[in-house]
Amino acid sequence: MKLTSDAVEVVNRNALVTVALNQGYNAYLPVYDNGIDLILLNEATGDTKLVQLKGRWTIDKKYIGRNIWVAFPDRGVWYVAPHDEMLRLGERHTGTDSWAKGTYSKSPLSKADREELAAYRFGEPDSVMEDAAKLGG
Repeated sequence: MKLTSDAVEVVNRNALVTVALNQGYNAYLPVYDNGIDLILLNEATGDTKLVQLKGRWTIDKKYIGRNIWVAFPDRGVWYVAPHDEMLRLGERHTGTDSWAKGTYSKSPLSKADREELAAYRFGEPDSVMEDAAKLGG
């Protein structure tokens, strides 16, 4: 059975929440989605991330200057990166027809992309699930 795009979004959100919990964050769903799909809060540190969930590395003109973090999977690993930092890293793509229309995305990430985003590597759902299974959770 092929999943609908809505179903894929639910699966991705649950995978991200699984990884976020393992990183000490709780997840909150906004009542109204105005570019923010979920809010991640680490109560111990006070770190809060306003997150836009994507299926791949994506930059979008409507997110510029809004303190939005983009969460996306690549090869089984989740990244959560500030949109405007991704825009800086992706400047080489801002001359494309797609960007002229307002958005640009790519998948999979190149080795250079993964190195540039290493600081924003968030985790792997499979390893979290394996750890939980070992604990009997």
